Amino acid sequence: MPRTALTAALAIVTALFAACAGAPGGGSASTKLALVIGNAAYDNAPSLRNPVNDANDMCAALRKVGFKTLCHTDLRDRAAFDARVKEYVDQLGPATVGVFYYSGHAVQAGNANFLIPTQVLPRTATENPLRVLYGVDELFDRLRQKTTRFQLVILDACRTDLFAPPPRSPSGRGPDSAVRSGLVRALESAPGVGNGLAPITHAPPDTMVLYATASKEAAYDGSGRNGPLTKHVLAHIGTNGLPVMDFLGLVTTGVKTETERDYNKRQTPFIYGSYGGKFCFAGCPGEGVVPPIY
Repeated sequence: MPRTALTAALAIVTALFAACAGAPGGGSASTKLALVIGNAAYDNAPSLRNPVNDANDMCAALRKVGFKTLCHTDLRDRAAFDARVKEYVDQLGPATVGVFYYSGHAVQAGNANFLIPTQVLPRTATENPLRVLYGVDELFDRLRQKTTRFQLVILDACRTDLFAPPPRSPSGRGPDSAVRSGLVRALESAPGVGNGLAPITHAPPDTMVLYATASKEAAYDGSGRNGPLTKHVLAHIGTNGLPVMDFLGLVTTGVKTETERDYNKRQTPFIYGSYGGKFCFAGCPGEGVVPPIY
């Protein structure tokens, strides 16, 4: 075989090996990957103003710092949640930094947390309403299927009191029961259900979980385009050389300061989990500026 032909053949073999390495079954693992979900247009819970804005803005910001993004809004049922999470997890690998971001309604039952799809109702009056929601534990179980470099889970949820008394009817003679959704009424009868999210005690390894506010508390929706948590995530995610733990500290401080100033009540984001490695969204010192993905 001529020398030039041999060189070309070796190059092809090397390229094919690189394409297949580290991806059982022919798939490939992205090194920076995000799943972003914003649920706002609820049929069976109070609608929300900002989650679609939050999701769109998070996707744009993550792309600017080199993330491949899977972006979805108004997931209608538990099956849709699970399909999107599976799609995300299938693309994770040992070198991946992953971000799961959710903006929308959520609820706790006992020590478990659930994300609320936009169009769900129990099939019967006796069915456990939690069966139609998507459990955060289900997300964690999926994430444990893959070893990754680092995972950040951001839950910008609980921005309204699901179980608050409904507004008075237009006649002013009593509550307007029509606006109290069937899902909320069903959830009220479920054991241990309450506003806010329960503390995280079993996050997967090398995973940090960021809550919009303390467990069992409601978060403010904010007066602008984004909720306070997402606003401050967006403010710092593009800062070059900012380690993730410092990033989380700046986000937390910003949310506390803004909400105390604007509402006279502090909203305190909470962080769960552990991570001993080094990661900066926009590149750590010595790595240079991260190229955006378009």
